[in-house]
Amino acid sequence: MNADSIEDVSKTFRFAAEYRQKFMKDVVIDLIGYRKMGHNELDQPAFTQPLMYNIVKKMKPVRDLYREQCINEFGVSEAELAAIDAFAKQNLEEAYVKSKTL
Repeated sequence: MNADSIEDVSKTFRFAAEYRQKFMKDVVIDLIGYRKMGHNELDQPAFTQPLMYNIVKKMKPVRDLYREQCINEFGVSEAELAAIDAFAKQNLEEAYVKSKTL
């Protein structure tokens, strides 16, 4: 499964969870993606994989691909996407503040 397709990833994981709940069997998903910054943020993957990371450097982030898909296929406006971004950021900020008081 292509990790660049958020809709497909979401459907696949939802299907896998439902299958596991119904049949009580494990599910294996072969998710093909990449790590933009290597295995961790301190790593420099271009040092050991220069050709591959020249390609990765040019790839659009999945978030941008999904935003384009929302606009082109689902008719979502930039204003709606901005509202979703603001809502998500507000929720993250509230969770962060809450985590400091626990």
